[in-house]
Order: sequence, then C-alpha cells, then structure tokens
Amino acid sequence: MLRFNSFNPLAQLIYFVSVLLVSMFTWNYIILLLSLFGAAAYSVLQKGFKLFLKSFFGYVLIFLLVTITNPLFSHKGVTPLIFINDIPITLEAIVYGAVLGLMLLSVILWFSVFNSVFDSEKLIYIFGRFLPRLALLFSMVLHFVPKFILVFKRTLAAQSDFCGKNKFKQYIGAFSASVSVMLEGSVQTADSMSARGYGVKKRSFYCRFPFTKADAVFTVLSLGMLTTVLFALATGQLDFLIYPHIEMCDITILSVIGMSAFGVLSFMPFTIELKEELVWKFSLSKI
Repeated sequence: MLRFNSFNPLAQLIYFVSVLLVSMFTWNYIILLLSLFGAAAYSVLQKGFKLFLKSFFGYVLIFLLVTITNPLFSHKGVTPLIFINDIPITLEAIVYGAVLGLMLLSVILWFSVFNSVFDSEKLIYIFGRFLPRLALLFSMVLHFVPKFILVFKRTLAAQSDFCGKNKFKQYIGAFSASVSVMLEGSVQTADSMSARGYGVKKRSFYCRFPFTKADAVFTVLSLGMLTTVLFALATGQLDFLIYPHIEMCDITILSVIGMSAFGVLSFMPFTIELKEELVWKFSLSKI
C-alpha cells in the first residue's frame, strides 16, 4: 500500500521543507489556516481523534498565550479598541498576535508530523553520505526524547517504594537518575560509533529506500505547488499587512491559484493516507 510514510525519505524531506518554508515566512492567515488544517488532518489519521485532541489542547494554549500577550507589549496600530492606564490595546496588535500564534501552531504541528514520519534510519540515509556526524547527532536527538520518557517512567516506578508519599522527592530523584542514564548511554554510543570508524572514512551503504516512480511524481508535484505559491508570494498576490493598519491584497486569479496550490500541498499526506485507507477497507469488504 502506498502510504505517505512509505515514500522515499528524500521525497518526504523535500515535501516537509516545502510546506514549512511557506508556513514560516508568510503572514497570510488563509495560507496559515490551510497549513494548520492540513497538518491536523494528517495527525488525526495517524493518532486518532481522541489522542490528537488531547495533545492539541496544549497547542491551543500556546496560541491563546501569544494572542493575548502581544497586545500587552506591542501598542502599534491605528485602531485602538480600549485603553488600560492610557495605554491603547489596538486591533492590529491583537491580529498580529493571532497570526503569529497561528504560524507557531501550524509549524509545531508540522514538526510533530515530521517527527512521527522520520526516524534515525531515514536521517542517516539522507545525511549519512555527506554529513555523517550530523546525521548521527540528529538520530540521537530524535531517539533521546522518547527513550528519556520511558527511562523516567521506569525509574519513577522503581523509586516509588523508597520515597514514601513525597511526590516532589520522587520526581527529582527519578529525573536526576534518568539524566545520568541517558548521558552515560549517549557517551557510550558516541564512543562505540567512533571505535567502529563511523565518519572517519568513506562508508558503504545498504539502501532499503528505493526512489520509485511514485516518489518522483510526489516530488515533482510538491516542488510544482511550492513554485506556484512562491511566485504568488513574490508578486505580492498573497500579501497581508497588519501594521500600521490591516490591509489584504485584492483577490485575483493568481492569488486564488496560489492559495489553491498551497491547499493541495498541505493536504497531500492526508489525501494519500485517506485514499489508501478507503481502498484497504473496500478490499477487506470484498473478502
């Protein structure tokens, strides 16, 4: 089955760079909403709605925090809504905070998707030939967080019988022990890879990620959508100005094409996964 996760890592990396490149450097709220909905839709298919909703609440808090705090520190704009101690709270500052929060939310969700799709083997496949030490570092970082959580839970469970009811003491002791275990393991891994000559000379590679026609089509489509969106952005068809007053560009054919192209780009993983899921369920129903 042609799942998004089964594409060649290089094609996946090009896709993530494309969608993040637009999401991180535009203030157009429609583009950012498309980016957010695309990442959220794929995350729901991956994790299930309940698990996604549980993690999404924390992201919403970040969005609200940025939206609320920006008008308190920034008083730019020509449309004051209220005055607090003669300090204006402007509409433009609120909109700026909301768009910034939306940008952070979409980028965080895409990095969450990236983390679930990419593993250490894929990173070493991409960077191992040219930057072996960097590839090893990336793979260790990706492996560190989930392993640290697992070690922390096991250590906390083991120490619960020795620390009584003092929860603070339990957590501090478990955290300290977990950090020590992880640091020792990282040093051992680095020493082991160095002893085996990793990164010292040219290595041979076993590749289990062939670049197929589907990968080529996926890559060309991703780059085509990215080029269309960047052209619309470069010509000012997707501009959205907030300061000193809110102003959005006129709706033109090129702006609609640019938004549509980014919509296709954002929902490509979701569309691929949903199609394969429906095909799989239809095949099972015929058995």
